[in-house]
Amino acid sequence: MDLQVLGNSLLVMASISAIASIGALAFAALPNGSEGVRKAGHYLSLATLAFTTLAVLLIASAFLGENFTLQYVAYNHPTTVGPWAWLYRLSGVWAGREGSLLFWEWLLAGFAGWVAIRFMKQGERIATAALGILNFVQMFFLSALFIPLNNPFGLLPPQYLDANGKLLIEAAMSPLLQTWAMVAHPPTLFLGYAGLAVPFAFAMAALLTGDTSKRWVEISDRITVFAWLMLGIGIGLGAIWAYIELAFGGYWAWDPVENASILPWLTGVGLLHSMTVYRKRGGFRAWTILMAAFTFVFVLLGTFITRSGVVSSVHTFQEDMLSFWLFLAMMVGTLVVAGIGVAIRWDKLKGNDSFERIFSKEGSYYFNNVIMLIAAIMVAYLTMAQAFPTWMPGGGMTFGPDTFNALARPLGIFYILVMSVCPILSWGGAGWNAFWQRAKWPLAGAAVIGTGLIAVWAFAMMPYYTYERGIPALHHATALIGLLTASLAIALPIYLFIDGARKRAAAKGEGFGTALFRILTKARTQSGGYLTHLGMGIILVGLIGSTMYVKSYENAVPQTVGAPIATGTYTFTFESIKEVTADNGDDVVTATLNVLRDGKPAGTVKPRLVYPIQTQQEGSATMKVALIQQPLKDIFISFNGVDQAGNAVITIKFFPMQWWVWAGFIVTILGSGLAMWPKRTPQAA
Repeated sequence: MDLQVLGNSLLVMASISAIASIGALAFAALPNGSEGVRKAGHYLSLATLAFTTLAVLLIASAFLGENFTLQYVAYNHPTTVGPWAWLYRLSGVWAGREGSLLFWEWLLAGFAGWVAIRFMKQGERIATAALGILNFVQMFFLSALFIPLNNPFGLLPPQYLDANGKLLIEAAMSPLLQTWAMVAHPPTLFLGYAGLAVPFAFAMAALLTGDTSKRWVEISDRITVFAWLMLGIGIGLGAIWAYIELAFGGYWAWDPVENASILPWLTGVGLLHSMTVYRKRGGFRAWTILMAAFTFVFVLLGTFITRSGVVSSVHTFQEDMLSFWLFLAMMVGTLVVAGIGVAIRWDKLKGNDSFERIFSKEGSYYFNNVIMLIAAIMVAYLTMAQAFPTWMPGGGMTFGPDTFNALARPLGIFYILVMSVCPILSWGGAGWNAFWQRAKWPLAGAAVIGTGLIAVWAFAMMPYYTYERGIPALHHATALIGLLTASLAIALPIYLFIDGARKRAAAKGEGFGTALFRILTKARTQSGGYLTHLGMGIILVGLIGSTMYVKSYENAVPQTVGAPIATGTYTFTFESIKEVTADNGDDVVTATLNVLRDGKPAGTVKPRLVYPIQTQQEGSATMKVALIQQPLKDIFISFNGVDQAGNAVITIKFFPMQWWVWAGFIVTILGSGLAMWPKRTPQAA
């Protein structure tokens, strides 16, 4: 049996198992349904997981064994050599259109399997319905895998292989994907995408069963945090990959596929906060269900953009109208079902939603939801506008980074302000005097931090300001307001940790360090939230510096030893250009530059051009940048080749506060991970 027959047979068996599971679970939910049939539905869900696991293993073994009889393997195998070559081969599983969809389906099956195992012995009606919905979602993904352009088990034409199974054509994974960041970026991103199907399934199950108690939130909240965390890690790793590999001089270009990844992250923020109100106060019930539905729709929008071909992007695959209609039907169906369900169950969804004072914890959560949902819808609209008819606002137009930045900067700063204040607000609001008592010390801390950040702005950002368009005063005012907002976002969680540890130490007779450790480990959800807020404040500082104050130098330097490139306090002098052939056949051209700071030697940088073996006939190359990383700035050096006059073409860019973006990202991830960490279940005596 060849790999094509075996692989497609596994997909057929997975599909049959999913359909049978849906039928068994539906029958078990009837008044006369039996426990045995319900368990059969769970076992069939596990069978779906087993068959998709075997399908993934089959593709993985083909990559590891370099079996090029499968077309997908032939066109997505890496050319990397060395001790880690096996890892890059394994990454081929999710590197392309077909394999990434199979990998996504496998993760969906894994989450469905988690639900099946957890509720196998003692079923709950809402869990039975949620499992059926997860399997229904899987049916769409399994169906998509049988579309020829999405099927990873298609055979390579035999004339493309010699008698020993070696390729006779120049086909391989894109060189840009053969990097550590792309080994980890897609799996974490897809983990987030797949995991966000779980709160959606339980939200729809709550509508289907009429059980609008907080039970479905209690079941799915940790998985939701985990999925949101994985999605955030995936987005961050993608930004790192873009920064070091794409060499365009940045980490976020507002590309349609980049935008699609951040949409469910934005609404996921609203979903998590709504879940908190649902669980603790019995409020925001309709909000929570709708945010779960919108988040799932935005997950689907990502694959719709990537696979339909309706939007132009460097990340999109070949146009496929079958995928277009399939995923469009899923998105529209989700919104229609969620809307009808909420309307039908409206009486049961009424909860403690009202709030008398905007300046209250409920009010901040409400604004959190509104801001995140509006931001996501606006970004989605602007991203998709090029595919809309011209009679719609912006229809047929392609919006670039300037438009998105004009939207994101003020909205993002306002959101961080709302987020920062939320922890010291009271449920129902407690009046200005009470708020002042809680806010005065954080504000004092913010004043100190803000003074420092303004000094950093003046001495470490302003020297790299480059006027492009707009009103400079407005540009700088936005930056300063953002820095002051970030100072509060940083100061407040630090104060809350210090104040909490101080009070616990006094009450328990513990040392300050011990008390702080206890707070971090015992109140994990709250402490994780504070750390996440702290990370967001640090990220905001980094974003302001590295996107609003960037200076670029384009230079053509003679190939003469010592030829200088002056860039303010730094001077780069030409040393050499050397060309070598790597072990995998790639041609590598390296430019060596000596670095001087204020006239004193400060090291050597070696940006490179790599001509991959599979594209050498075309003369196309990828740039490998050199980075000088410092606490207050990154210096980004790229080698663009040699011009007709024989000069080395060098680009040097200064990114203030770039490391603050990465540091804030790490703190945010640590905070989210701490909040996600399961609570201990008390053991029965």
